[in-house]
Amino acid sequence: MSSTIETMHERYDDLRNKVDEYTGRDEPDGRNPGIGRTESTIALAAAIAGTFVARHLLEAAWKSTLDRDPPKNPASREVAWREALLWGAASGAVVGIARIASRRATSGAYRNWRS
Repeated sequence: MSSTIETMHERYDDLRNKVDEYTGRDEPDGRNPGIGRTESTIALAAAIAGTFVARHLLEAAWKSTLDRDPPKNPASREVAWREALLWGAASGAVVGIARIASRRATSGAYRNWRS
């Protein structure tokens, strides 16, 4: 029984290696050393989704805390400097953290799956 499982693992590894060689999936793309194109693409998609979710959560928190919508255009003359700076700092920090966290989590999960 264990030899059957070992044979299946060997066949799976061989097939995965052939696909990787054929597609070049695990080759670094030059922008992020050690990160292949597939991993980078998956991490990018997760970062976009994480950014979208973080932005909506931040907007909801702003509305519930300050009882008004966040500024749509902080550069507008109709928006006070204080509010524009607060929104810019908060959204920049939250979205930046969400992007980094989602990319790192996705890369870690992808590498665990690959090994």
